[in-house]
Parts: sequence; structure tokens; C-alpha cells
Amino acid sequence: MSVAGDPPLNSIPRFLLWQAARQPLPLAGGIFFGVVWMLCQAVWPYLLGRAIDEGIRNGAEQVLVWCLALLGIALVQAGAGVMRHRMAVTNWLDSSLATARLVGHHSADTGRAITATTASGEIVSTVQSDALRLGDMFDVVARVSGGVIAYLTVSTIMLFTSVQLGLAVLIGLPVLGLVLFFLIRPLQNAQTEWRRETGFLTTLGADTVAGLRVLRGIGGEDEFVARYAAQSQNVRKAGVRVAGTQSWLDGLQVLLPGLFLAFLVWFGARLALDGLITPGQLVALYGYAAFLVLPLRTAVEAAQVFTRGIVAARRVLDVLRIRPTAVDPDRPTQAPPRGADLEDVASGVVVRPGVFTAIVSPNPDAAAAVASRLGRFDDRAHREYPVLWGGIDHTTVPVSEVRRRIVVSDADPHLFAGPLLEGLDVLKVREPERVTTDTGRMRRVDWALEAAGATETVQALPEGVRERVAERGRSFSGGQRQRLSLARALLTDAEVLVLVEPTSAVDAHTEALIAERVRRARHGRTTVVVSSSPLLLDRMDTVQVLKNGKVVGEGTHAELLRRDDGVGALYRSVVARTMSAAEPADGEDLDGAWTGSIDTLWSGSISTPEPSDEASGQDPEMRGGRDAAADR
Repeated sequence: MSVAGDPPLNSIPRFLLWQAARQPLPLAGGIFFGVVWMLCQAVWPYLLGRAIDEGIRNGAEQVLVWCLALLGIALVQAGAGVMRHRMAVTNWLDSSLATARLVGHHSADTGRAITATTASGEIVSTVQSDALRLGDMFDVVARVSGGVIAYLTVSTIMLFTSVQLGLAVLIGLPVLGLVLFFLIRPLQNAQTEWRRETGFLTTLGADTVAGLRVLRGIGGEDEFVARYAAQSQNVRKAGVRVAGTQSWLDGLQVLLPGLFLAFLVWFGARLALDGLITPGQLVALYGYAAFLVLPLRTAVEAAQVFTRGIVAARRVLDVLRIRPTAVDPDRPTQAPPRGADLEDVASGVVVRPGVFTAIVSPNPDAAAAVASRLGRFDDRAHREYPVLWGGIDHTTVPVSEVRRRIVVSDADPHLFAGPLLEGLDVLKVREPERVTTDTGRMRRVDWALEAAGATETVQALPEGVRERVAERGRSFSGGQRQRLSLARALLTDAEVLVLVEPTSAVDAHTEALIAERVRRARHGRTTVVVSSSPLLLDRMDTVQVLKNGKVVGEGTHAELLRRDDGVGALYRSVVARTMSAAEPADGEDLDGAWTGSIDTLWSGSISTPEPSDEASGQDPEMRGGRDAAADR
């Protein structure tokens, strides 16, 4: 069962109650069976004492009756114990996974906002550790509820047996609990410090692994190993402090209840010798005293669990309070019809429908910023200069509609762990009804891989497109990841596709193939390419040149190369700098790199192999029924 609406983030208790309302039946069932389970254990000493007293007074027949009652209680306790455990595990899983899913979805929705304010290690620790701590709280609720009911029941029974014993239990047990709870606060402080140091260590490890290639290039491995070792020692010291406080708490949980048990037995024996209680009541008294250790330990365990859980909940709320950089307006505007143009007012870039548009700038960040604004990654960037989509400020359109129709493929490709097919064909994952047959789906995927020049990469995998991808796609080279990412972008069938440096990690021969095939695959579709590669620019319908973030000129690749003014000089300098810096992609053959002259590139006379019919034309399913011959 789920509760509609977003979780309350203004307080920890309200957030926990909101989560509890999402799983009412498992929680109620866990509490019910927990109470029954504890009460069965509390009744055991009473039945045993009655069996002894009745046997002494009336003989063996009465003993048999009370023994049968004990057997019945044992069967009920066994059944309640099984169901209590099942409910506890259900509650733990429901709350833990729900919290982890909530954090994961929120992290994906907030995008750059969360990475700008929170280290990746903190987010990982929140999902892997803090979510489980929240689950522990929902797990222990059933047992602590049963413990409280059982404590009150036993105290009442003992009051009717002996007022002195009943008062001793009613007063003594809470006093023991308070003594133990005095250690909870230092334990919470130690756990908070350990949690913080662990988050730093996770972040440092993630950053080190991500930058391992750079570290090797500058000889910085030893320095970062030393930093990791030092932080590991900080985590160890914090863990030792947690363990020290925990050991005191565990030791006192054994010592203090043991002393209390010894006192109750001694006191009960004195009452039995004075004839104030029967031998059976003395045996029952011992059983009660031994049983009461369980509710006490459960209460202390619950205090520890809630202490850790509150620390974890605070971290979860810190993450959930980070607001997305793009949110739906209070009163959304209807999106423009298909075929609307895009205008980035800040730069003056105009993207016309059905046109291949390139954006070139001597500052690559300025060109990439235009792509980010077109894709609406951060609404703050549009406060003064909006992006007009068919004349409408696209920040007034629902974010989901913008994401569906305008897709931006970033320069830093990410491949997610799992089957490669699911990571590429994201439309099938999000909208299963779009493709009705596996054959049709594979045709689309093969078409996209061919257009992106990634067919050989997939064919080299043991299980092909169904191969499981390692985390971040680390088993692929940079060029392979880039081509697979391009195939994924093509499979979105976006109305407007924005590609940021889609071929920066591949060699010139492969780049030429991709430029030709993407041109044909996106024929008639609005496509924006942020790049300074002549091989791509030569295939564009129009190139818009930026200077200081503003459009200063526009034309085809050949026209801009021939222009005898400042715009032409600026454009040639950017293209020349790109070619002089070009190197073979990581993992590519040096022989495959472009070896032609810059004059050949500028002349636009690049020779590219003719792609096959399957690769050169867009798949009919992707074209919405347009005639394939028209694309050629």
C-alpha cells in the first residue's frame, strides 16, 4: 500500500510516520504477533507455578491439566513467533527498500543539484547504510511493543501475588532502563562521527578510482594511497570509540539485570520462608524475573536502533531536501506542437525544425552550456534569458514533456550496470507497449548500433547485446562507451536530439563513418551537434559560431572556411586547433587515425565508405511510417 504525495521533510517523526502509513498492514501484524509472542512467554511462569501448587494440594491429575495448558501456550507462542519474524522481515524490507528507492529516484531527478552539494560517497552511503538503519526501526517496533505489554502484564500479576514484589518490578526495571539509557547519548555521538568519517572514506575511494588513469599519468598514486590510508585510520578510530561505548552498554545489560534477578529471587525466597507466598509462586517469581530481562534488553536494543535510525533519517532527509534544478511550474503551459523551433535567447542560437545545426565556440564550455539550456537542466539559467520553444518559455512546460521531446546526450557518457540491451533501449524499459515483438525491438537496436558505429563492439561481447555491463561500463574503452551512448541517444527517437561532442573519443576513420550514418539516421529530424570536428561539421546543414557566448556568424562548413572576415578567421582557428590536438581514441589503433592534411578537411572532400542499406536509412519503425526511399 502506498500513500499519495511527497514525503514530509520538515521533521524526522513526520517522515517516519509517513513511511509507517505506507505499510500499515505489515506493521499492525508485526505488533499484534509481537504482543502475542511476548505474552505467551509471560504466562509460562504463571502456569508453571499453578501446576506446582495444584500438584502439591490436589495430586497429579491437576498437574496434567496445567501441563496441557502449558503445551497449548507453547504452540501458540511458536506460531506467533514465526509470524512475528515474518512480519519483522517484511517491515524491514519494505521500509529499507522504499527509502533506498526514494533516495535513488530523488538523486536521478535532482541531477546536477545533488552532485553540486553532496559528495557521491555520501549518496552511496545513504542508500547502502542509512536506508537499512531506517528499516531496523520498523523491524524492532513489533518486539518493543510486545515487550511493553508483557512488562505491564507481569507487573500486574506480581502485584496481585505480592504488593512488595510488584512494586519492586514496577520501580526497579525502569530505573535499570534509565541507567542503561545514559549510555545511549555518547553512543549516538560516536556513531554520528563514525558515519561521517565513513562517508568521507567512501567519497575519497570513489574519487580515487574514478581518477585512477589521471593519477597514473602524473604519478600521484602514492599520494592518494596515503590519503586513503589516513582516512581509513580515522574510520578505524571512530569505530573503536563506537565499540568502546557499545561494550559498556552490552556489559551493563548483562550485569544490571543479573543483579536485579538475584535481588528478586532473594526477596521472594524470604517471602516464601515467611509463608507470604507459596512454593509455586516462588518458582513463578523466578520465571518472571528471568523473563523480564528480555523486555529490558529489547527496550535497550530499541533505543540503540532508534538512535542509529535517527542519525540515518537525518542524513536521508538532508539528501531529500535538495531540490531539483528543474521543477514543474505551478501552472504548466501546454507544450508547442511538433516541429516548433528552439531559440536560446542568451546566446542567440536558433534551432530550426528538421535541420542539422552545429554549435562551435573557441570556448567548449560556452557551447556545452547552450546544450544544457536547450535540455533544461537548470531552471536558474533561464531566469533572465529563457529558451523559447515555439515562442513559449520552455521552463513553463512540464519537465517530463521537455525530457521526452528534447534529449541531450552529454559529452561524458555513462553506461549503467545490467544487461546492455536494457541500458540502450530505454524507451522499451520506460514504455514497454511501444514495441510489441522482440524481433522489432532487435531491428531498432541493430539499426542504432550500426548508425553509431558500435556494431563490432557488441559483436565482440560473449552474449552480444544481452551481455551484462559492469558498473559505469568500465569494461569498455572511452570510444566504445561513446559510441554505445550515441546508439542509446538515437534509440530515444527524440523530436530534438542534442549531441555534445559525440565523437571526441574515436579515431578519424570511425568519426567519418558515424558522421555520415547519423546524418542519414536523423534525416528530417531536428538535430543539434556541439562539436568543433570538421568531419562532423562538414555534414551539418548550418553551423552557428559563438564568441563570448554569443552567435557572431552562421553558414555551412565550407562557407565559413571561405569567409574572409573575423568570423571566418575565428572559425578556422577553432577547427585547426581541433585537428592539431586530435589523437587516436583510447583503445583504437594508431593506424586508424586520420592522416590527411588540414587542407583536405577544409575543402570538404572527405571520402567516406558507403554504409549498407540497413545502416544508411532510418528503420521504418523509427521514422513513423515515412518511406525509406525518401531518406536516401
